[in-house]
Amino acid sequence: MKSAAGWELYERMIARLIVEQSTTALSVTPNARIMGKISRRSRQIDVLINSRHNSEDSRRIIVDAKKRKRKIDVNDVEAFRGLMEDVGATHGYLVSPAGHTKAAEKRAQLAVSICIVPLDHLENFDPATWPKCGRSKCKHGRVFWDGYPAFTLRLHAVHKLDRPEPLQAEFVHYVGKCDRCGRFHVKCVTCGETLSVPEDEETDEGHQCRCRLPWFWLASIEEDADGCKSAELYAILGVDEVLTVDRRVC
Repeated sequence: MKSAAGWELYERMIARLIVEQSTTALSVTPNARIMGKISRRSRQIDVLINSRHNSEDSRRIIVDAKKRKRKIDVNDVEAFRGLMEDVGATHGYLVSPAGHTKAAEKRAQLAVSICIVPLDHLENFDPATWPKCGRSKCKHGRVFWDGYPAFTLRLHAVHKLDRPEPLQAEFVHYVGKCDRCGRFHVKCVTCGETLSVPEDEETDEGHQCRCRLPWFWLASIEEDADGCKSAELYAILGVDEVLTVDRRVC
């Protein structure tokens, strides 16, 4: 992705920084798209921050990363606040390497935070090192990891005399989505296999890595009472235990 536009690299870097500083309860999606509640058209969001485990979006946060030499001005803030209203965001971050004017700071008030992230952060940042998207139709997408769920198993010895008490073992995974098409991916740290999990195939019966541990992964598209759709990635841990491990707005 080094050949990609500079603004795209800057957006991905900001998304990566947000994941590193966020709680695991939040799902971070680069290059998201949301249907505007007022405009009724698809709006592109540089970085979207939502709840990971449920579809309640009353604390939605959006980020606009502006890689340019000009300072953020009051017109930028006005346009951004309009975007926030359209997509139902309660807070927003305007990020730029060039800073902002005093008028922009006054107009931002409490709903918008203006942040300065210098371009020198890009020196050792290369999304081309991220895994390629596993979707055959997606030629240039890279997997953006934003969650790291771990599951614990109680292991019992074959002969109780060898180990009378069960041993607990933790199995860590990476979960994330393609930065272009949004396809969910799961990487098992134990065996190293990466799974591509579609959310739009009704006949999909789930995905399991070669470890064959007692859980599998499945995704679907859900719709809330207001007609808003979201794709959700689930870890199926048992008959009655289903955990939402990642989400993105459709």
